[in-house]
Parts: sequence; structure tokens; C-alpha cells
Amino acid sequence: MREEAQRIAGRLEGTLRIPDGDPSGIVVIAHPLPTHGGTMRNPLMATLARAAADRGWYALRFNFRGVGESAGEWSHGREEPADLGDAVAHARRIAPGLPLGIVGFSFGARTAARWAASGGKADAFALLGLPIRGADGRRHQEVPPVPRAGVVINGENDEFGTPEELRHVYPSATVIAIPGVDHFFTGKRDEVARIAMERLQLAFAPS
Repeated sequence: MREEAQRIAGRLEGTLRIPDGDPSGIVVIAHPLPTHGGTMRNPLMATLARAAADRGWYALRFNFRGVGESAGEWSHGREEPADLGDAVAHARRIAPGLPLGIVGFSFGARTAARWAASGGKADAFALLGLPIRGADGRRHQEVPPVPRAGVVINGENDEFGTPEELRHVYPSATVIAIPGVDHFFTGKRDEVARIAMERLQLAFAPS
């Protein structure tokens, strides 16, 4: 297993974790809110990348615009779905024909849902800590739908949207609750990564 630096669309910083053996899929990982320290180096992002590579998949992490060595400026979520789209296109060039999954955490989950709602395609989505309200406690005016090929994984005590609240907002979605944790999955990162990859594996498996 090794990592290689990537430049995505000539403007975004990325890193590709390469598994041992012949990869059988690729996962694009989207990080949490940049204004609260979110980057592709977030501990959960690294845990997810390792879990993907352990299953024999490439894992592509990237920084949204204005983060780390990525060009541009933070746009408060307006333009960041385009960054995810560029990362997905890059992933498809790396692994043409292989199943592709997207895992996003918090802002990354919301961005993945928005990208899918605008027509973006992937074989599977795992949305972790999907927020339906902001730090001020108010519900987001725009709540993007969960992709049909998606699963939501939130902490039981997530302050930005509990699993119970998410099931009410998304009655047709699969929502998995992680007991005893808040939005950040403290102490449960390995478990969350395992569950996310298991859900992708179900979608990746030949029918």
C-alpha cells in the first residue's frame, strides 16, 4: 500500500492511496467544512482511505478550492460540487471501468448529495454526518436529497441532525445510527469506516 500526490484538473490538491495487488474499485473521499479546519488530512478522511485500500480499492482524497494547495477561494458551498465532479472525473481516468463510490463527511456529505442532485453519477454513496442544520441550530433552507444509491451514517447524538431526524426528512433513505457518539464519531472512526466500506462493497458486488 502506498500513496501518490495528485493534481486534479490542474487546480486541486489530492492524494491517491494505492492498495496492494490489482485494485477492484475506487473511492473518492470528500472532507468536512474548511472554515472549521476540514481538509483531506482530517483523521476520519485518513481512516476511510486506509479502510478502502484494505478492501483492494484506490482511495482518492482531495482538498476543496482554497484549502491546502488547492487553487481558488472558498465559496460557502456554491461551487464546491464542481470540485467533487472534477475529482470524480479524475478517479474515472485512474480506474476506467471499475466501480466508483463517494464517501463524504459533514460538509463533504452535503456536497456529495448536492452534486448527485445536479446529475452526478457514482455506483454508491456513503454520507457520514450528513448535516440538516447549521451550528446556529437552524434547519438548512436547502436539504439535498439522498442519492438512490446512498446510505446515511450519523452519530446517535449528532448535533447537526440525529438519525431520528434524518429518517423523518428522508423517509425512503437508509439511515444507520452509530450509538453513543456525536457528529465527529469520536472513538468510533474505525467502526464508521468499516460500515461505510461494507455498504460500498454491497453496491460494488456483481449482481
